[in-house]
Amino acid sequence: MNTRSGIEPRPSPDNNNCTNASSSTHVQAKHQSLIVIGSGPVGIRAARMLAGQNPSHRVTVFGEEPHAPYNRVQLSLYLSGEVGRDSINIGERSETSTNTQEQWVNSRIVEIDRRQKRVVDENHKSWPYDILVIATGSTAVVPDIPGIDLENVLRFRTLADTESLLERKEQSHGVFVIGSGPLGIEAALGMKTRENRVFLQARNYLLDPSLDKRAQEILADSLETAGVHVLQGDPITHIKGQDGKVIGVQLESGKLIECDTVVYCTGVTPNTGLAKDAGLETARGILVNDVMQTSDPAIYAVGECAEHGGQTYGVVAPGFEQVSAMSTHVSGFAMPYKGSPGNIQLKFGSQPSALIGDVNNPHARSYVYANRLKGIYRKLFVINQRLIGYIHIGRWDELPSLQEFLTTEQKIKTRSLLQFDKSGNLWRDSAQKHVKDQPDDYIVCLCESVTRGTLTSAMEGGNRTMESLCGATKAGVTCGSCKPLLAQLLDAPAPNLVMRHYKPIYWFSVVAIVLMAMTVLFKPIGIGESAQVTWQLEKLWFDNFWKQVSGYTLLALSLLAAGLSIRKRWKKLNVGHLDDWRYVHSIIGVIALAVLMIHTGLRMGNNLNFVLMAVFLAATLTGSLVGVFMARNHHWTDLKLRQHRTWWSRVHYTLLWMLPALLGYHIFAVYYF
Repeated sequence: MNTRSGIEPRPSPDNNNCTNASSSTHVQAKHQSLIVIGSGPVGIRAARMLAGQNPSHRVTVFGEEPHAPYNRVQLSLYLSGEVGRDSINIGERSETSTNTQEQWVNSRIVEIDRRQKRVVDENHKSWPYDILVIATGSTAVVPDIPGIDLENVLRFRTLADTESLLERKEQSHGVFVIGSGPLGIEAALGMKTRENRVFLQARNYLLDPSLDKRAQEILADSLETAGVHVLQGDPITHIKGQDGKVIGVQLESGKLIECDTVVYCTGVTPNTGLAKDAGLETARGILVNDVMQTSDPAIYAVGECAEHGGQTYGVVAPGFEQVSAMSTHVSGFAMPYKGSPGNIQLKFGSQPSALIGDVNNPHARSYVYANRLKGIYRKLFVINQRLIGYIHIGRWDELPSLQEFLTTEQKIKTRSLLQFDKSGNLWRDSAQKHVKDQPDDYIVCLCESVTRGTLTSAMEGGNRTMESLCGATKAGVTCGSCKPLLAQLLDAPAPNLVMRHYKPIYWFSVVAIVLMAMTVLFKPIGIGESAQVTWQLEKLWFDNFWKQVSGYTLLALSLLAAGLSIRKRWKKLNVGHLDDWRYVHSIIGVIALAVLMIHTGLRMGNNLNFVLMAVFLAATLTGSLVGVFMARNHHWTDLKLRQHRTWWSRVHYTLLWMLPALLGYHIFAVYYF
């Protein structure tokens, strides 16, 4: 990298002697003043590591937001209600009492004076430094869309943004999310309630362009199941407003999506303003070398604002790795940063998804297992029998073992890869290994390197809730991806989303199961002793005219019941809330079952009639079970409940779509013969 005139050249990160020599000139002396600009997770991590290196260091953290430092990574969990406001705080003072650490909130740094080695805050107060660490993060990109400045068009980036979204969440009837990356998906899921409709625009892809078509379809299915309507390939032309407020989003196809809240999650741009004004070298981010030094050796940059090797990162894990390289260099040693994989982790309900490791290597051989019926997609990237990356959608019991093989670069046996192609699992024995059965040194939380043994000790010490266990061990407080494993340890999985009309749907489902049991178990209705049918009620199942009435009514109800399946799969048919369609579907199911009892007189029939009857009853049973699962899923805490419900839903719809054909043939046979 070329240095500008008047800036001291940085030592080469490839020369350890130069690196140590550079450090000794300004770090080994006592009573150093170290300033960190930025109070996000990376900035706080930097301050703690620097304060822990030397009791004489004085570390001061500046944050411009009017809040104590908080964990930005867990804002999605806060928005969805999975964690409370107190759970995202990370602003405790250093735990080492011999170190001095100050934190200044609502104090924006407006100038870096490199010549005087001081920073100036917005109140014009100067703060001298020996070492300066810039951890200013990034800013949300505002999309260039007409109407973006209307009221109730919000971004999702800071705690203040999240508080605004939480307020809108309870008031909104329709929410439109622009941007289908990880943050956009999490925003859509976080804004979902049983009373509103949430739309997610996926202009080009869902989650990441690395996902192929099958993965995109399975992920879209999972989002639809969670109540988020995915709109693909239909760009926004403008946001429509009235009286200064949002009333809808106009799409290129001409369709108007009515909504009263718009959330944009359209990427971020590194905050480089301070660095540019100070004369530091920048490109997309603040340019740094392998020990995170900028073009000024006394100034480091870490996290989302830093650019290393032409790469910037929008997630927290690389920032933590950069902090380790930076703090090690400040202490007089060298641990060069070599870059990080662009890992993406997404969690919603019981359907976690992730892209881990190198998933774009053109030299890797890929192995894919996909089962859309079960909502599962798994893809391995292998070079010379060694795992270099993987993608998964849906729960996968082998993830701990998979992560171990990725980290240790162990070879995977050929027969395991062949088994993966068939079943989606690499190892028969390890697939079901519970986190409680892992050894004490097994790392559960990768962000904070918390082991299973540490967690078990904390639980034995009385930390038996998710909040107290996370607080005592720091596990789950950064990205939260290890919380499913913590839930396994605590036997306390997270609750599911509450559905609209869950009480009537539950009771209609129970009634349907009772009617089905009566149809199967009760004795068929017999013909009266008299040859002439005089009892009017008997005409319903013995008179030819009424048999036709009930038969055609049954056919019409079956076709109406299929409307829910069409509604879920035909993207253009988005009239009404999906939960309302489910409610009507359950009512139609009960009415259809009652008509079937009248039409058949509780007779199961023979041959084709028996097949028709069996399919109808099986469709009723599976549909009723799905109704019970969906209505009660916010009370039950089985981690695999959604998987069971999805499987039964697929079986139910398969049987339901068989009914029109069987009924049509039944009608043809009756009239023909």
